[in-house]
Amino acid sequence: MSADDWACAQRLLSTWPTVPENYLAGGTCLRLRDALIGLQVEEAGWYDVACLVRQVLLEHETRHGSRLPLRVPAGKAMPTRQQWHEAGCLVVAEGEDDFSVIATPWHPPTGAPESDEPALDDLLRVYGGQAFSDAECPADPFWTSALGHRRYKSLGQRQAARTVALAPAGSTTIVCLPTGLGKTDVTLAPVLLGGQEPGVSLVVVPTVVLALDMERRFRAVLASTGGPASPSGRYAYSGDLPAETKASMRQAIREGSQRIVFASPEAVVNALSDALTAAAEAGYLRYFVVDEAHLVEQWGTEFRPDFQTMASQRLAWLAKAPASRRVITVAMSATLTQRQIATLAGLFGTITETALVWASSLRREPTYFLHRCTDETQRRAAVLEAVGRLPRPLAMYATKRADAVRWVSLLREAGFRRVGLVTGASTDDQRRAAVEGWRADGPQARTRFDIVVGTSAFGLGIDMPDVRSVMHACVPETVDRFYQEVGRAGRDAIPSVAYLASAPGDVRMAAEVNRSKVITTKRGWERWEIMRRGPVVGPGRYAVDLDVRPSDMAEGGVRNRQWNVRTLNLMARAELIRLHPPQAPIRDEDESDGDWQARLESFFEQAATRIDVEIVDGATNRRQFWEDAISAQRAALANEQRRALRQMNGILAGDNCVGQILAQYYRTQWAHGQLNTAVNCRGCPSSRAHDVADKAISGLYRTGLNPNPAVHPWDRRLADPLAAIRGDSPWLSIWWRDEQDRTYLVPQLLERLARRGMRVVGGPGVNERLAGVVQAGVLPHPVIVDYDEDLLTTYSGPVVWVLDGSSPIHGPLADRLGSDDLTYLLHPRSLASPDRPASRLIDVCPATVSLNKALGAL
Repeated sequence: MSADDWACAQRLLSTWPTVPENYLAGGTCLRLRDALIGLQVEEAGWYDVACLVRQVLLEHETRHGSRLPLRVPAGKAMPTRQQWHEAGCLVVAEGEDDFSVIATPWHPPTGAPESDEPALDDLLRVYGGQAFSDAECPADPFWTSALGHRRYKSLGQRQAARTVALAPAGSTTIVCLPTGLGKTDVTLAPVLLGGQEPGVSLVVVPTVVLALDMERRFRAVLASTGGPASPSGRYAYSGDLPAETKASMRQAIREGSQRIVFASPEAVVNALSDALTAAAEAGYLRYFVVDEAHLVEQWGTEFRPDFQTMASQRLAWLAKAPASRRVITVAMSATLTQRQIATLAGLFGTITETALVWASSLRREPTYFLHRCTDETQRRAAVLEAVGRLPRPLAMYATKRADAVRWVSLLREAGFRRVGLVTGASTDDQRRAAVEGWRADGPQARTRFDIVVGTSAFGLGIDMPDVRSVMHACVPETVDRFYQEVGRAGRDAIPSVAYLASAPGDVRMAAEVNRSKVITTKRGWERWEIMRRGPVVGPGRYAVDLDVRPSDMAEGGVRNRQWNVRTLNLMARAELIRLHPPQAPIRDEDESDGDWQARLESFFEQAATRIDVEIVDGATNRRQFWEDAISAQRAALANEQRRALRQMNGILAGDNCVGQILAQYYRTQWAHGQLNTAVNCRGCPSSRAHDVADKAISGLYRTGLNPNPAVHPWDRRLADPLAAIRGDSPWLSIWWRDEQDRTYLVPQLLERLARRGMRVVGGPGVNERLAGVVQAGVLPHPVIVDYDEDLLTTYSGPVVWVLDGSSPIHGPLADRLGSDDLTYLLHPRSLASPDRPASRLIDVCPATVSLNKALGAL
């Protein structure tokens, strides 16, 4: 909030009831302006206005240290004196037609008087608006060239971006990077670096709203950096697009001119399948990105099997593509459990190598409040009070659709009108309208909602940075769902609040929802026996109709299909089968355009209920073997679900730090070692009671180290263009005669080496200007510069290190040259040997070559 936002709010209130729609405002004042306008046409309620006025007052007080009242008008539609009191404000000065109000601070009940003062401090920091700062670091040349950013948001983002940029064709990278630290940019950078070259990248997202949000963000990046747009001008492929637009996008994918497409798993497996395969075969399919990748295990097992069956689509792309142009796979999420990583590695990993960039760190922004209500009546009162006090924008969650609808009705009855609703039953248009009205973008110019009530279907990956509060009027069935939903707030690194109000019966409901709908072995075997009667389409491979049903079922439908899908997914987990999308038909030579199009459309219409099943284990069709394998999988799933619920119940108990519970849940094993999640806690019942840290300095009760994972080295044999000269030495000395050689020839050598795969450079002889020149010369290949010697000490892949005219060999560089890691050292001819200072390095080095000869060899 700027210093004059209080004055902005006062001017807006003074114009009532003729508030100008074009009045310039931002932040909370923008919402206040829109609420005052909406109040005249019943699109806003008295409570909406009162809450926003109160928020402006508290933001001004906490940020500027002065407690100034606001003069508010009286009259029709505006809050009465009593209503201002109900909204947490006091009337402090009377007038004939208006009066002045001040805000009274509030925090959710703690149940412990000793915790009240720290609880209030935790909440006031939300109004204070002071962002947490990350360990930003200089951007690599490819990052700046692609995105225009001169800094990385964090060390974790840098290492993830470098790993993906260096990834070879056909490889797979799994990225765990906290929300708000730029996961999307990690994949957009290499996509945008492609420039004018033909190529298309696929980003798989779970919801249409997220696809449209990604499209919006990609348009903004294109507008700031330039570059070719897609022929259709669209990047999100969704069912509600006009038919001609969808056809245009599919054709652009085939030709490699689409650049990027955001789509659901269902679209990938069905409508886009043929176009993506054609692009892969032509070598145009560059990146296959799975966003919100934790859902592959969560949703792919249950009601959206295409999250997992698209893995076989990827295998087809790899098989058809030229070896040097195979699609690069990236799976990204802010949180990943052991089982989710195993699922991703099993479905999308490569036989030779799968990289994991683990930068897992808990969010620092949320402060947690937990309120156990004695009954539903008390919970209703607590929720209505909290929604009337917590800062906006606010997301509110319920478990059942009916509960979400009921809460919206209760809020409206209480005086709130700026309330949206998103559930699994919402249409694409309704979801879009809710999100656009929440954050004021899209075709409409004003905010329409300060609160959105939803089920778990709401909010996945939505990039709305200034959400301040998350309210749970339920107990989530897993700790993972709870943390994902808390993560909707504070994405701008500014403190936020997470408040959960539970009531008797919530834990029982959570346990019911938690129990995976896993089919019994008896019923599963009956379904498998029917499904495997489909036509044989290859050795050990069946075409399965997902709508087939047991003989004792009167009718099929969606529910029957879901049980068939769950059965097949259990079998895939047990490694009994592999699932493949149905193969698209091949056009006959003499087939007319009309007949071919009709046959192709018929195929895609039926594809949603068809899947090809490949038998992996020859004993799969023996009943006892099948039941033993499936029983083991059912037990593993049940244990994982129970663990997630136990951790959620541990949070509800309030006896242990929420940050510690979450960090324990999000740790995993990888490559025979344990990967931990850094603990952060800005406040929770346990921390406030024990005050375990000096919170005055960092604003945190507990804080962990900033993650700095290593960059994956990939295959170090990929780049060694001067191997013949280097011989058996692990490093090569390349020297220049004079400053003229250094000035004119070093950039040429760096460019040629980068074109041949040696794209990691560093050293005191590489400045930002030289790095930019080299990057411009080798586009679309990425160039990475090690400015802080991190790669020199941790990266075992090839590195080109450039000295200046006077730097000696010492410290990390000396250690690097003493290792087996491949290094090309560029230096002046006069450089002394570190072991024999009286001798020149080139006189004692086993592998040395002049800069001129090195250029000649390339």
